[in-house]
Amino acid sequence: MLINKSMYPVKAGYSAISTMQSQLGKLQTQLGSGQKAQTLAEMGGDRTVSLATRDRLNRLESFAANIDTVNLRLNFLDQSMTAINKLKSEARTSASPTSYGENGLTMASLQQNSSNRLSQLLETLNLSVAGRYLMGGNQTDKAPVASMDAIMNGSGTQAGYKTVLNERNRADLGADQQVTLRGLGLPNTTVRGPHGNYLTMSSSLFDKIGYEIASVSANTSSIQTNGPTTNPINQTATLSSQVGVGTAFTVNMAKLNGTTIAPVTLTAVANGTTPGAGEFELGLDATQTAENFQKALEATHGDLDQYGSIKVSSSAAPTDNMKIVGDADGTPSIGFKFTANPAPGETVKVGIKQPDGTIAMIEMVARDPSSTTPATAKDFNIGATRAETMKNLEESLVNQVGALDATVKTGRLEVSNLVTSRDTVTISKNDDVLFGFSQLTAASTTAPNARVETTADLGPPAVHSTSVRFTGEVKPGQSVTFAMKMPDGTDTSITLSAVTGTPGIGQFKIGASTGDTGENFAAALKLKLDDVSKTELVAASTYAAADDFFTSDGVPKRVAFTPPGTPEAATGHFTGAAATTAASNTVKWYVGEISSFNPRLSATAQVDDSTKVGYGVRANETGLLEMVRTLASMSVQEYAASDPTSKARFSAMVERQMQNLSADTATEKGSVESIALELGVVRSTVGNAATRNTAFSGQLESLLADVETVSMEETAMQLLALKTRLEASYQTTASVANLSLVNYLK
Repeated sequence: MLINKSMYPVKAGYSAISTMQSQLGKLQTQLGSGQKAQTLAEMGGDRTVSLATRDRLNRLESFAANIDTVNLRLNFLDQSMTAINKLKSEARTSASPTSYGENGLTMASLQQNSSNRLSQLLETLNLSVAGRYLMGGNQTDKAPVASMDAIMNGSGTQAGYKTVLNERNRADLGADQQVTLRGLGLPNTTVRGPHGNYLTMSSSLFDKIGYEIASVSANTSSIQTNGPTTNPINQTATLSSQVGVGTAFTVNMAKLNGTTIAPVTLTAVANGTTPGAGEFELGLDATQTAENFQKALEATHGDLDQYGSIKVSSSAAPTDNMKIVGDADGTPSIGFKFTANPAPGETVKVGIKQPDGTIAMIEMVARDPSSTTPATAKDFNIGATRAETMKNLEESLVNQVGALDATVKTGRLEVSNLVTSRDTVTISKNDDVLFGFSQLTAASTTAPNARVETTADLGPPAVHSTSVRFTGEVKPGQSVTFAMKMPDGTDTSITLSAVTGTPGIGQFKIGASTGDTGENFAAALKLKLDDVSKTELVAASTYAAADDFFTSDGVPKRVAFTPPGTPEAATGHFTGAAATTAASNTVKWYVGEISSFNPRLSATAQVDDSTKVGYGVRANETGLLEMVRTLASMSVQEYAASDPTSKARFSAMVERQMQNLSADTATEKGSVESIALELGVVRSTVGNAATRNTAFSGQLESLLADVETVSMEETAMQLLALKTRLEASYQTTASVANLSLVNYLK
């Protein structure tokens, strides 16, 4: 039997061992790397699945990066919107129209508090994260809003809001209207007293035009003077109906310093009877009885003006039949009393402090009416009685004080009362003038004898007028009302009511004739317009100036005037090329993106295959813009305690602040609340996308693991099994390789 090596398949054995060695190396590599293959070629048919899955995971990773970036920016925007909403709430509740605070503290602090809030708001609008500004829309490389100082005070040669405001205020108020105090129905005087010998001049409404009663004096004992004082002066007894003999009146008095006086009782005795102690003589009528009562009281207790409180009660009904009434309207007044008819040459002087601080000395000299010396403006004739002389003194006082010059603001309206038609008062507005009270919308009256008529003159210039004509007697309480538009678009009205006594703001005195009433109405209308112009119109003009400066596109509007012209004569804003030039000379408050598209879409991010979110914000959105306008307006108005317009101006400003920042604005497009809500929706959308992407990534990673990775335990078992087989093959092959006949026979 022939035995040799060719009988055993050595080459096949070697090939099998080589294959197992290759498999062993591959399993060792898989065990070390955890991967099924090191190249795409080794993956076979799984490589298509692997490539597609990895591409999908890469996209999800990019979405995750976008989500992280958006969430970071949303966090900052959320904090900013929260801070802005807090500022809005604080500003809205910081003051109410008539809450001035103790000693005017709220008024005094409101301007600075508003300025601080504006500074915080502007700083927040310039929010940046990692060098990217978040509230300029797609303009992210520069601050969207100018600095507080530049906005308010200007920058270099460019004007700021305060300059624009000054021009707009002057344009809305118009030039000073030159009038006299008499043209304003001033001064207000009253004659009373037991013999018509008391005269009171009130300073009511003087403060509205910058005047003040400084002093009063006389060079004779026959003319007594009192004041200036806010205490009741020229106190006079009045009796509503005649009483009978034996009627007793008890008087309780307290001096100005508060010291009380023991009650005094005076009893009436018959006319013609000489009264004794504690008695007074009945007169022929109620007026004369009151005079006698006052004489008896002053005989024992002196001048009644030294008492701050005088109350009279009666033993007969009605118990308040007798009263002692003085002149007091809450403003400083001066009083004159004739204890006797003055002699020629006796003099009374009244000092009037004028708006410029100088004193105008009004002098009145008693004159003998039979004198051949020509009378001057300061003379008053001595009459047959003290009452007649006092009337003459009153006329001289009214004429001289009334001749003093005054200025009023009428908000670009014209008020006329012609000498030839004193009973008719006309208020008119040139339609070409866009400033001031922009439009007279309506007029009405509750007085049957006051006829209201509206007319239009097509011009040019076109003028709309409303006239009030008094055709008969007007009753106290009856009124005339004018409705008009303000520069900021709000509505207002002014009402003038008829009175018989001293009129205040918004009142006119009923005259002895329709002409007198017409003159008084015209004077009251000018005073009322001046009062409204310096308070409510200033407030409306301030907000209108904010509308001009803080525009949605950042380009300011300016009052059209060129020096030496003045804003007071301007009729409108610059237009065309002039408007462009004016704007270039003015600070632009906003330099971010200008677009009519949804601001949220100015910054977008893809957060999954089908979802793109917009989280952009623009500082010129309606709600943010209104906050800037309002806080800027509130930060420029000062309320000095010495300024008589402060309280009314404060109320008008605060009313507008409360309206502009009210909770009702939350539903408006672009409001702070709606921006915060929309960003909240974006945050929710991003969160949902992140959750979906995370879940999907997990699924894809599981799929990829099935395709690309090996089970370490299974691979280790395969490796051990293959190693055992390989070792057995080595041994067998080695044994076969050593076979020979000799070895076999052994």
